[in-house]
Amino acid sequence: MLRSAPPVPYPPDALAAHTEGAVVVELGLDAEGRVLDAAVVESGGEGFDQALMGVVHDFVFSPALDAERQPTPARIQYRYTFTQETIGVVSIEGRVRAAGSRDGVVGASVVAVQGSGADAVRVAVTTGPEGSFELDDLAAGSWQLLAGAPGFGAADQQVEVSEGQVVVATFWLSPDRPWESPEASEVMEVVGYRMEPEITEHHLDASQVRVLPGSGGDIIRAVQTLPGVARTPFNAGMLLVRGTPPDASAFYLGGGSIPLVFHFGGLSTAVNGDLLQEVRFLPGGYGVRYGRKLGGVIDLVPRTTVPASSHGYASVDLFQAAAFHRQRLGEHGAMAVSLRRSYLDAFLNPVVNQDPSYQVRLPRYMDGQLAGLYRNDHGSVLQGMILGSDDRFTLNQLDSDGGTTQSKLVLRFLKGQVSWIQPMAGGWQSELDVVAGPEELRATYQVDEQAYETAERENLRFELTRPVPEGGAVGWRMGLDLNHSHQRFSYQVDNLDGFFIYAENEKGAARIWEPGLYLEQTQRAGRFEATPGVRVDWMRTNHGYQAMAVDPRIRAQARLGSRTRIDAAVGKYSQFPQLRELQDNGTGVPSLGPEWEIQSTLGLKHQLLPELSLEGMVYHYWLWDLVVGHDNRFQFQLAPPPMAPYDLGSYANDGTGRTYGLELLARYQDARTFAFAAATFSHAVRVERPGQAPSLFEYDQPVVLTLVGSRELPKGFRVGTRLRYTTGNPYTPVVNRIYDLDQQAWLPIFADSNVERVDAWFAVDLRVDKEWTFHKWALTLYLDVQNLTNRKNVEMLNFTPDFASVTPVYGLPILPTFGLKGAW
Repeated sequence: MLRSAPPVPYPPDALAAHTEGAVVVELGLDAEGRVLDAAVVESGGEGFDQALMGVVHDFVFSPALDAERQPTPARIQYRYTFTQETIGVVSIEGRVRAAGSRDGVVGASVVAVQGSGADAVRVAVTTGPEGSFELDDLAAGSWQLLAGAPGFGAADQQVEVSEGQVVVATFWLSPDRPWESPEASEVMEVVGYRMEPEITEHHLDASQVRVLPGSGGDIIRAVQTLPGVARTPFNAGMLLVRGTPPDASAFYLGGGSIPLVFHFGGLSTAVNGDLLQEVRFLPGGYGVRYGRKLGGVIDLVPRTTVPASSHGYASVDLFQAAAFHRQRLGEHGAMAVSLRRSYLDAFLNPVVNQDPSYQVRLPRYMDGQLAGLYRNDHGSVLQGMILGSDDRFTLNQLDSDGGTTQSKLVLRFLKGQVSWIQPMAGGWQSELDVVAGPEELRATYQVDEQAYETAERENLRFELTRPVPEGGAVGWRMGLDLNHSHQRFSYQVDNLDGFFIYAENEKGAARIWEPGLYLEQTQRAGRFEATPGVRVDWMRTNHGYQAMAVDPRIRAQARLGSRTRIDAAVGKYSQFPQLRELQDNGTGVPSLGPEWEIQSTLGLKHQLLPELSLEGMVYHYWLWDLVVGHDNRFQFQLAPPPMAPYDLGSYANDGTGRTYGLELLARYQDARTFAFAAATFSHAVRVERPGQAPSLFEYDQPVVLTLVGSRELPKGFRVGTRLRYTTGNPYTPVVNRIYDLDQQAWLPIFADSNVERVDAWFAVDLRVDKEWTFHKWALTLYLDVQNLTNRKNVEMLNFTPDFASVTPVYGLPILPTFGLKGAW
């Protein structure tokens, strides 16, 4: 029997539509009848699930009794029905905010007390999104309000309740860290419609990433520490996911594709994480919504909730300065602006310029975003963003005459993004996403040689979705995904050596159309759920090239109780050739087809304790029709180039490959501590041409281990550490050499491809934060030390000109970084 429960908020969209529903949850109770864990067994749809799950942990039931009539833990099913009669009349509404940051405190308790002693009336609620709360059906008169939350001090105030009027109350809680409470300090609630999660999907909590050692507070850089991701040499800004190259992974913003989101060298990302609602990382086994890539997916989901108040911050550290502000515009809208610029070049380049013998110039990057949001009471959301990024890198080199020449690299883009989400009748929802704008990568050498890749891209996605309704068995997702681009490239770099790989000059241009259709159906029977689907993509250029890819996929889930879930997926994934591969330097349109692979995954997720979860995933990929050839041609590199020997033959779909692995992840979080341990054990091989022996993938790393922990301490301190270990990348050694009298140069004789490895890579990072909280703002000082042990980690190898020996190129030594951040 239910003894006590806070009011369950009625979903605003369902309230406006006069919709009713019911949710059945399975609850794990302790011996006192308190809820330990909860899971939805029968969905109510229309936001009812989220509304109930947001407060059900505060329900208290009569204790279950064993055979000896003693209280005992139990597991029950409980049905909650949402009807118009359950809607109370609001007496008090308000928000609980954190002093200093002004952020809403989610999961805070608000207690209203009238009277004293045994006759006192007490009503308790828990704050929801943005720290909001409501107290319904209170009797007229004087009420004492008390608010508190784990990690914060308490606050109280006296209010007068009158019939027919709503009292507005605001609480400011100071984080004085009362560690007595064992409860979690934050509750994450997903508001609005959402289809079932992907088979392998990792979400990043922005509040944790901001203090993650070694990440610089960057929510997207933190993805590189998750299972399935190999370590990038020099921490360059790219993803190496499950044995696939960097260009096999995709980045999305609001449903549309965008170019690489990392600034040059991976120092930062070009999208401020505070503009995002969540970052979804899908290493593989994902559904038909995503296509045209063989690797992983990072989906940046823009914020679609109106903030409770206006807020912002300004920050400076060793590398960059940043400013951010979000302005609330009434009850339904908000605007946000973000600006960021690195400044090491401004301070140190003038010093370096005094000595021409220096051959290193620091990169300069800057980015900015302007975002807007409108959300009405019926659940419609209109969200948009303008974002731009500009990176510049200059390398001064001494020439044979004692003068200097310059090599410059520029990476920039400007994008406009719009999303429109519209609820529809019958539980359907439509979503329209548009992303468009120019991109440019350009390298210049002196004044007469340059290389560039430019594109104007437009991406439009229209999607209709409906989850499995209450009591039903079938849900749907269907969409149209249209891409158009005008691409141009030119590589005129005969004399550009020492910085890029190059061969003969190349030039080309084309218009490319890539329409796609996808459809998937979710079928549910009890605790088992299957989602078969198919995606069809076409590619056509104005030079006559055409290709098509049909990718069937199926995902399945089985819930074993409320704490355990088994996931499985198998499907086909395709990726079309690049423009330079199609044009092949003007020799005609080759008969290249799309690369493709078969992915199979099997995973297990288990909630061992309320604070501890365990995940395991095994995967196996078969890769076919990989494009190989022309390894020595120029390419823009944000990481060490591939090592010789090179395949100098023409482009062809001759490559095959296989990759398999095991990924393990353990997460722990309580009121003061979060930690996770990730381990990836994998093997990736390639066969470049028919008849050749298999060789290791150039970024194959059989063992990747990561341990991260951060703990909040009294007096505003937090300390965290990160330990990382990876196997070294493979390389091909030189077994002999000969001297060519005609060329007057040494020529190498290589061993079999990738039979040796560089030394293993290991680093320890440390971060310490100190926060001072004031009534309207907060100040944070942090120290982030990368490579604390000052280990010499080998990132790549260089051969001497005579190929007699190799010279290791080491990564960064110990690098302490400090910063300040003021938030209001």
